[in-house]
Amino acid sequence: MNKNQRLPEFLPSWLRERLEVNVIKLNRFMQQAGQSIPSDALVLDAGAGEGRFKSNFSHTRYIGVDLAVGDIQWDYSDLDAISDLERLPFNDSSFDAAVCTQVLEHVREPQQVVNEIARVLKPGGIFFLSAPQSWHQHQKPHDYYRYTSYGMRYIIEKSGMQVESIQPLGGYFWFLSFQLQNSVYWIFSFRNQKYRWITLPLRALMVIIFQIILPFFLYFLDGLDPVKDETFGHVCIAVKPRGDLPSV
Repeated sequence: MNKNQRLPEFLPSWLRERLEVNVIKLNRFMQQAGQSIPSDALVLDAGAGEGRFKSNFSHTRYIGVDLAVGDIQWDYSDLDAISDLERLPFNDSSFDAAVCTQVLEHVREPQQVVNEIARVLKPGGIFFLSAPQSWHQHQKPHDYYRYTSYGMRYIIEKSGMQVESIQPLGGYFWFLSFQLQNSVYWIFSFRNQKYRWITLPLRALMVIIFQIILPFFLYFLDGLDPVKDETFGHVCIAVKPRGDLPSV
């Protein structure tokens, strides 16, 4: 087991979904985004990476763009363009919609990136954005920022776009669930793998308790946190107003 594969393989999908609290709301958000965009739309995926959400937009004219420097183990061969998001190689008002998921923490000038997305969107175009608020450092050294809902709103409105909604990606109990699941990895991340068999019974017990039983109950307890200030991050829907953008 590694940190990216926290849950046992044998778990049924309905249970795994409720335990993978770090991605459940983001996946649903992107599914809804794809369903809301008509089939003739031109869609920009800014910071597409390996095309994680490309299938959600298979009915559209999808364009995946990334600088391809984030993770050396990723396969960027399916990108439509390799480009710095601060200088997108597209004309003004080209796209009907744009998505940017878990990308703004990795760019040095996030305001310029959002400005560029606003520039290439058509008037009335819709923008789907997600960004983390609480997360470990990753894709180092290309990891620069974290975002509160207020910071997210600020950079979007400064670009001239209008925020329609901002929603948290879970609350305190989902965040606690994720940390408990990761604890098994950190406790047993031995450099010398010869100790793995000695600790197998203890590891199995901790997997059952900290990766299945407690997280299952914490999934439902998240409703007790109405504020959700302690969250993985936020998802946002914004719109480019019809008419000229104000100068930024």
